[in-house]
Amino acid sequence: MNLKVEDWGFEAAVDGTLLIGGLRAESLAREFGTPLHVVDESGLRRRAARLRDAFEWAYSGQVTAYYALKCNNTPGIVRMILDEGFRPEVGTTYEWCLARRLGAEPGEIMINGPNKGELLRTAVAEGAGLIVVDGPQELEDLEALCRSTARRARILLRVNPNSVPKGMNRASATGSRKASVFGFDLVSGEVSRALERIARSPSLHLAGLHCHVGTGVRRTRDYKRPLEVLVDCAAEASSYGLKIEVINVGGGFGVPTSRELDTLEFLLYQGIGRLPKPPEPSRFPSVEDFAALVTDTIQRGCERHDLALPRLVVEPGRAIVSGAGVLLLGVGAVKQRPGVGTWVITDGAAGTVGFPLYYEYHEVFLCSAVNAPRTERYSLVGPVCFSADWIYRNKRMPQIVPGDVLAVCDAGAYFTVQETNFGFPRPPIVVVRDGKATLLRRRETFEDMVSRDIGWNDGNEP
Repeated sequence: MNLKVEDWGFEAAVDGTLLIGGLRAESLAREFGTPLHVVDESGLRRRAARLRDAFEWAYSGQVTAYYALKCNNTPGIVRMILDEGFRPEVGTTYEWCLARRLGAEPGEIMINGPNKGELLRTAVAEGAGLIVVDGPQELEDLEALCRSTARRARILLRVNPNSVPKGMNRASATGSRKASVFGFDLVSGEVSRALERIARSPSLHLAGLHCHVGTGVRRTRDYKRPLEVLVDCAAEASSYGLKIEVINVGGGFGVPTSRELDTLEFLLYQGIGRLPKPPEPSRFPSVEDFAALVTDTIQRGCERHDLALPRLVVEPGRAIVSGAGVLLLGVGAVKQRPGVGTWVITDGAAGTVGFPLYYEYHEVFLCSAVNAPRTERYSLVGPVCFSADWIYRNKRMPQIVPGDVLAVCDAGAYFTVQETNFGFPRPPIVVVRDGKATLLRRRETFEDMVSRDIGWNDGNEP
């Protein structure tokens, strides 16, 4: 199956060129240079609103939607998502400060992560709305911190549900007991001991429970067992006199046009260059399907245990930003080696601007001819002097020549937050809407790149 630009909400002009937000991708590349991140604002806002609406419509109780800043923390993008009714979920001091600078009150912010460090102290001092506690040591540390500062923290207990979606790599299965560091362990009794401790503590207020299934989940039923476990934990909490006000189902919702390679695909691709098959959007569940399964599971579980419906919290990231982002790359050279193959050398790849290309499927289009037959086979690579700086190996594409521009789709999630210099300036970000482009982040300069270095130039200006 061949993916079409329309699967992302983009268009092909009459002459076959790629249009994003009413603008030609090649024109954006000429104006701002490449590599270049392009964000479709209408698509971003549409995805955010649809996801929020889906859960609010499906659930009989109250719903609060948070956005996971770890996925894409570009300030201009975060602002748009908060404008759509989301609250910030942060995992670093930088993200906390960004959320505050964007106008979020401390009580609207949820903090998460397995080693919060200084962020935990900030959250307690300023009164974070929710603190997701990740394990026994952190619970002990948090209680001591609250006691020493005469504060009371409102917490969610993160439960490891001991559940792995079928085919998911261990590195992405955040609900796995064996492979994931996250959460309190059910099997060894950590959850029960934590509930007992919280019930005795005047410094901790248990607002609710949290779990996370994995990243890029593609089947709705993969949420069912973990959420049943979470509701069972809510029932156990009630036996300690603790009322569960919030159930946080995490995020992890996949997208129809990109996916992580499973273990076998990854090994075959890395080992012998066998390219995995593209995802099939028509077979991917809608956000409404995810919402229906999640809410039904919680509602049935609460009815079974005679529990009042808690507030439902979701914390998506990828499902909002992935498909709204495109990475434009310029082709510098095409190198053919008889009997071996042909390389297309671009100005960006996994080693600098696209680390997720190493382990995920991302469709690539030739911006000048998005619907042209894919008659050639290329290895698409970047500018860095190491052999794993790939976009794709053995990728079928239309004929490519130097000066062409390639579009890597689903670049909105985890691209900019994982980018690196490797001696190259990090790229700009533009947002497009209704035929207008606005710069959100300028291209990095040499002065930016050395701004943190001290004593190397003896104060001499060039």
